[in-house]
Amino acid sequence: MSPYPRLRRSAAALLTAALAGVAVPGPAAVAEEAAPGAVVTGTPATQVPGDGVYVVTLVGRPAASYSGSVPGLAATRPAAGERFDRTRPEVAAYRQRLLGQQDRVLDAIGRAEVLYRYTTAVNGFAARLDAGQVKQLRVTPGVALVERSVTRPVDMTDTADALGVDAMWKVAGGPDKAGRGQVIGVVDTGIWPENPSFAGLPQDIPGTAARVPGFHGACSRGESWDPGVCSSKLVSARYFVKGFGAGNLSRAEYLSPRDGTGHGSHTAAVAAGNDDVRVRIEGQDFGETTGIAPGARIATYKACWAAPDPDDDGCTTADTVAAVDAAVADGVDVLNYSVSGPGDTVTDSVELAFLHATAAGVFVAASAGNRGPGASTVGHASPWVTTVGASTHQRLQGAVALGDGDALVGAMAADRRVPETGIVLGSEAAAPGASTDEARLCELGALDAREVQDNIVVCDRGTTARVDKSVAVARAGGVGMVLANVVPDTVDADVHSVPTVHLDVADADAVRAYVRDTEDPTASIDPSATDGTPVPQIADFSSRGPSAAGGGDLLKPDLTAPGVSVLAAVAPPSSSGHLWDLTSGTSMSAPHVAGLAALVAAERPDWSPAETKSALMTTADDLAGTASPFAEGAGQVDPGDLLDPGLVLDAGHRDYLRFLSGQGFTYSDGSPVAPRGVDAGRLNLPSIAVGALVGTTRVVRTVTNVSGAPETFSPRVSGLGGVEATVRPRTLALRPGETGRFAVTFGVEDGAQLGSFAKGRLTWTGLTHQVRLPVVVRPEAVEVPAEVTGSLADGAVEVDGVAGSSAAVPVEVSGLVGAAPSGVSLQPGRFDPQAPRTDADTAAVPLTVPGGTEALRVQLEGHRAADDMDVYLYRDGVLTALATGKSSDETLTLVEPPAGDYTAYVVSASAANGTTTTGQLYTWVLPPADAGNLTGPGAVAAAPGQSFGFRLTWTDELSPTSRWFGVVRYGDSDRRTLVSLR
Repeated sequence: MSPYPRLRRSAAALLTAALAGVAVPGPAAVAEEAAPGAVVTGTPATQVPGDGVYVVTLVGRPAASYSGSVPGLAATRPAAGERFDRTRPEVAAYRQRLLGQQDRVLDAIGRAEVLYRYTTAVNGFAARLDAGQVKQLRVTPGVALVERSVTRPVDMTDTADALGVDAMWKVAGGPDKAGRGQVIGVVDTGIWPENPSFAGLPQDIPGTAARVPGFHGACSRGESWDPGVCSSKLVSARYFVKGFGAGNLSRAEYLSPRDGTGHGSHTAAVAAGNDDVRVRIEGQDFGETTGIAPGARIATYKACWAAPDPDDDGCTTADTVAAVDAAVADGVDVLNYSVSGPGDTVTDSVELAFLHATAAGVFVAASAGNRGPGASTVGHASPWVTTVGASTHQRLQGAVALGDGDALVGAMAADRRVPETGIVLGSEAAAPGASTDEARLCELGALDAREVQDNIVVCDRGTTARVDKSVAVARAGGVGMVLANVVPDTVDADVHSVPTVHLDVADADAVRAYVRDTEDPTASIDPSATDGTPVPQIADFSSRGPSAAGGGDLLKPDLTAPGVSVLAAVAPPSSSGHLWDLTSGTSMSAPHVAGLAALVAAERPDWSPAETKSALMTTADDLAGTASPFAEGAGQVDPGDLLDPGLVLDAGHRDYLRFLSGQGFTYSDGSPVAPRGVDAGRLNLPSIAVGALVGTTRVVRTVTNVSGAPETFSPRVSGLGGVEATVRPRTLALRPGETGRFAVTFGVEDGAQLGSFAKGRLTWTGLTHQVRLPVVVRPEAVEVPAEVTGSLADGAVEVDGVAGSSAAVPVEVSGLVGAAPSGVSLQPGRFDPQAPRTDADTAAVPLTVPGGTEALRVQLEGHRAADDMDVYLYRDGVLTALATGKSSDETLTLVEPPAGDYTAYVVSASAANGTTTTGQLYTWVLPPADAGNLTGPGAVAAAPGQSFGFRLTWTDELSPTSRWFGVVRYGDSDRRTLVSLR
């Protein structure tokens, strides 16, 4: 039995936790309470400006990406192929400039308790702020982002052999040299340094990494941790806890780089564990295990922690950014981040830290998340991050053979056979004093040895850890176990105390039925049985696209790697004393890619992180089964051709800055010319995604021949039913090192499924290379404005659009609904979003929203522009969205809001006259019905890609004392145009 049961539950929670993405304030952000597909204008509830820890990002570029545009300050960004060197005088001078900028911002808000200063991967700080300081910072010149620090969960056999990475090892001169000279930074839960996977020679000076030229990491001191544990393998170890809070840790956690849950040890070992480490667990020989880049060094940055309540485990934004900032400053070559991330934004603090890390030449691998198979659950949408899904790599299976001849195959890790013997249900073998439920779940001490002795026991999944159930069976004298799912869930090959087969719901029901209906039921367990399921396949839990970021023009995940039943190091206190264990999750997938990136960096030091990502994706293999690009991206990594992909696509730091500028987020490096914004489709990525194809569109990519010989490539497009794709030129003839461009023009064919993604692939085939890019395209019926406004006196308003197909598109209206003004007069005061109430500074307006409501809008118009009033919107007592700008005019709109009882709170934050704020409030709840006062054309039609226009007219009976609100819908399309009249 584990001496740390709380921590053990915590580790299980970490492996199955959901994404906890945080959106950034801005137009069209999605609120937490919004229905799927709903649109919200205003700020999402995740960014409510209450008291707490915030990460503040300034517009000046951090040292990792500063290119020398300020007169008198030399560039600090490293040259291609070089590490970032924080010891250079130029870096010290630029760092002082950034600290000065931060000081001025802090002075403007009256100072605050600062937890971290960031200068390498982020220019900013983490601090404890009150609501007033947050509001002030969000409108302070020079401040790019003010984001609440939130806690994100981690995403929780020798896979090196399964992937065939030995071909790359041969190029390096053997596994001991594979990745030599590279440092992989692991931002995670720490590391268990005594595991043989991390064994190395003592450091010349304990706590320093002098044997790694250009690397400046160090080994911290802490609880159960001495700097002397660092070595030639584990070259640096730091921890970051100020954001999480040392007072919030589980008793079984370590306030040091030591791993409390085993997650960080597992990911580090997968990426760069030592070669040929012998593994035995519970007396079973698992052979030898090896990391993907066994010659690489490991630097651990502990930013993820276990709390007393497992639901509170995870990594805060403030600590994670500090860890990334330190890792880049130390000079890591690769970063692995097996932690959740946002899927609907590319401008949260962690993603921006990764952006500047890549500018310094650092490759970043991150897990896609474990929320599959639901659509649009993928995290880490940023194009500069390589986002990794989970796929299978081997079949760890066995079967329980029943006495009636049926054999049911499930997950199994044991190699011992159980000959035919009796089989009993745990629920029918309760020990004296134990309940039937406790016995059904095979809780420790709940089974009667007289009933269980020498039998196979059927134990229902739930409540207690899976492996603890087999401990209970073994203690009661049982010889085997059938672990039975009671609801649809994963089946897992765990290391159990007795041979165990884990069955899904249907097969588990069949076993229970046999045992109940048979007088003397018998069974055996066969560890050699298999159902022949082909591998690799996408793991059911692996998060899927499409990504909500980039307007649908970013394809995520990028690729997959093994993430099911992966064998690697763990932390003994939280793993029943084991040094190794089998674990599943996209957490396990990401370090495979991090290790491969280290191998590439060692052999191709002139490649950028984007070129490495390109090589990984264009050489990936298809998965078995019915996986789509939204599940597998480019496919499962294949190291065989990774160092010789033929063509690579590169995207530079300025390309990403232009993309961010197109998202409304612009950095300043002292240059008077801001980067011109572009959309995601203009980025030179090794995938193509068109989120809305209306008529035709053209996508351009640039490729470089990185092979040693001239080669001519020809294109072929497969899949994409209903979408025509034309590639020009028809051939690409490139010499070694030569760059060429191609364009793909997409058009909608008759019969295309409008509103649904067509999926396919573009393959360039040369004499010796194949370069494959996944492609997804969504044809849309129309492209129309999101909102039109008009004057009642005009009697009409024009709507212009573009047709996506030749078919006529019905035009339907909802509304118009009128809203008379309601006067607001409030005194400035403080509003607590966690406990809203009505008083002199706050007014409450109840709103009932029935099912099927088209839109909900709350609009506040102040009488004085210098006043500051805010709006907070709650649904059934839960904060849904807010509008808290530095003015007295605020608007919140929810399209297709979920039904419920809403309350809009209007708050006075400050008054120009110091005493009172006044204004008018309007609210609309728009049903789907046509009120008969707004008239459209009935339908619109034009050739694909051609413009159309129509007039909306209204009756002259609309009262001019009210404001009017409606929605125009376009057939079955999800496109809408809001109509606002006054």
